[in-house]
Amino acid sequence: MLKQLILLFNLISMSFVTIFLADGIEIESNLPNELVKDSTYIVEVVIKKGDLFGFAKFQQNFPEGFDAKPVETSEASFTFADGRMKFIWMALPEKEEVKISYAVTAMEGAPKESIVDGKFSFIQDNERKSYDIPNKTITIITIISDEVEEEKVPAIASAARIVKPLGNNTYQVDLTISKQGVYGFAKLEEFLPIGAEAEVMDDKKSVFSQVDEKAKFVWMSIPDDADLVISYQVKAPSDILSQLQSMEGNLAFLDENETKTVPVLGVEVDESAAMAAVSEEASEEVVPMGESIEKANSEELANVAPVETPEEVNETEVEAAEEPVVEVAEIEEIPEEIVEEPVRIADNSNEPIAPVTSIPDPQTGIVYRVQIVAGKKLVPNAQIKKTYAFKEEFFTENHEGWVKYITGQFDVYKSARDKRENLVAANHKFPGPFVTAYNAGERITVQEALMISNQKWFK
Repeated sequence: MLKQLILLFNLISMSFVTIFLADGIEIESNLPNELVKDSTYIVEVVIKKGDLFGFAKFQQNFPEGFDAKPVETSEASFTFADGRMKFIWMALPEKEEVKISYAVTAMEGAPKESIVDGKFSFIQDNERKSYDIPNKTITIITIISDEVEEEKVPAIASAARIVKPLGNNTYQVDLTISKQGVYGFAKLEEFLPIGAEAEVMDDKKSVFSQVDEKAKFVWMSIPDDADLVISYQVKAPSDILSQLQSMEGNLAFLDENETKTVPVLGVEVDESAAMAAVSEEASEEVVPMGESIEKANSEELANVAPVETPEEVNETEVEAAEEPVVEVAEIEEIPEEIVEEPVRIADNSNEPIAPVTSIPDPQTGIVYRVQIVAGKKLVPNAQIKKTYAFKEEFFTENHEGWVKYITGQFDVYKSARDKRENLVAANHKFPGPFVTAYNAGERITVQEALMISNQKWFK
């Protein structure tokens, strides 16, 4: 009964409220009037900024007892500390409407009625402007259950993909997730072929986004159904059927605060059954790229391409957006680990390039490190040591076209933060060292690592 009631509240549509600010700026938000305690809600915000560009900050202030986590940041850095939730852009996206979303939870200790306020700040013509967002009163609903606590079911899941050609280089991808004991946060990622564009068809209450060639479905609270079928459509400039059948994908979920990842596996589809389904469902003739098949006792033709989808998957990799550094007086600085700024290293040495000083051991779970510098090409280790008077061990990693120099390895975020502070205090003159995070050896954002490892952020 408790789960049914919570589901009922989650199904209630939260209407958008438009806030009109000066300078032609509008902000739409569906922050609800009511929250069920210990349930998570995804709040969407649309900022209609017009031709505004450059630095901007969207802030909401929650009372004690609330938690907020990022879902869609639109190239902003996200922080939540002491009840203050902030999306900060060093440079706003060029599009006229910027869409962000976050997951908010009213936990134990949240007051029965809470007032949430906020503000939107930006720089225009070298002048800082800030507008208050009207207060919102939120009522916290507590549901009392007389149910006996159920025995915990082991968390297991599997994912399978079927690709169906629709013609004109358009394809339907159906993803089936079968699970038991999987609740809360989950994420499914698909690594599309270059040039492919995905459009969601059935997201099963997830938040869908595509960045470059990565299509992502995120649940802060995945539905309870044992089987979920997600569908999306892919369009491409050329025939990519074989690439879709062999692309990588994975499903990640939490089990006792430990991240588990399973690959999206391919499923062979019986061609004759697929042809029959198309002929029954389609009122008009379908003309995809495959060979035409003559229907029995009919002069009509239908084309059905065979569908095979073998799949392997790599661990998920999510990285904070690289943003330009902008110095603005009286503007709050963004924590170093949130804005990753690669720094070019001048290669003015003729000496041969030495191997890296150390190679990290294979990792499992969440690990934090400190990035000290980065460049577009590898330079001798001796030059790094000489330029920054740095004698400690470090190693390199290739990431998104950059050679990045990393030091340290910590299980606890605060230890990595302290290491960063010590490097700054030692006056090595590194161009802003910052904390990085890894999950099973793959680089992810610090925010995601903190959420997975259930650790706190320290300024």
